Amino acid sequence: MEKRYLQESIEGKKVILKKYEIGLAQKMFEFICKDRERLSRYLPWAPHIKSVDDEIKFIEESLAAWKQYLSANYSIFSKFDMEYLGNVSAFNFDWTNESCEIGYWILGDYEGKGFIRDAVDMLENELLLVGFNRIVIMCEKENQRSGCIPKSLGYVLEGELRELKKYHDKFVTLEVYSKLRRDNQF
Repeated sequence: MEKRYLQESIEGKKVILKKYEIGLAQKMFEFICKDRERLSRYLPWAPHIKSVDDEIKFIEESLAAWKQYLSANYSIFSKFDMEYLGNVSAFNFDWTNESCEIGYWILGDYEGKGFIRDAVDMLENELLLVGFNRIVIMCEKENQRSGCIPKSLGYVLEGELRELKKYHDKFVTLEVYSKLRRDNQF
């Protein structure tokens, strides 16, 4: 499969996805600070973003990975008022085997309103358009809200990776969901 860049902006029913921009670092950092306790329950990176400079470094690394066809990271904005809501990313690009993984997070104030579902659906469609065959979403088993996203989009639960990671001094199990090109009404 030929490596191809994804669109830098994607518009959906509820949200617009935009490629990360350095100018959003302050807002991203404020969101993480505001919701750090909730985010830290399931996202091991959240406690390590301690300054705007940390966020800038993360965005710069993400933009470099985009240029190298390794990942595609998007900020999520409400289509109605252009408010920043969170992020959705495609990563672990395997161009030879035409597979990748999707991850996401949203500020708690916007949780449960369909924004993440729309964002993941849009990113999935973009990934299929550029040629990926297999898309994976992994969620910590205890994070039921996150696990609802792949289920609602028709992903297949392949199984669990038992006690795969140690986080907050305990081992956590990840559920692995996947969707293949042929599974989609594409």
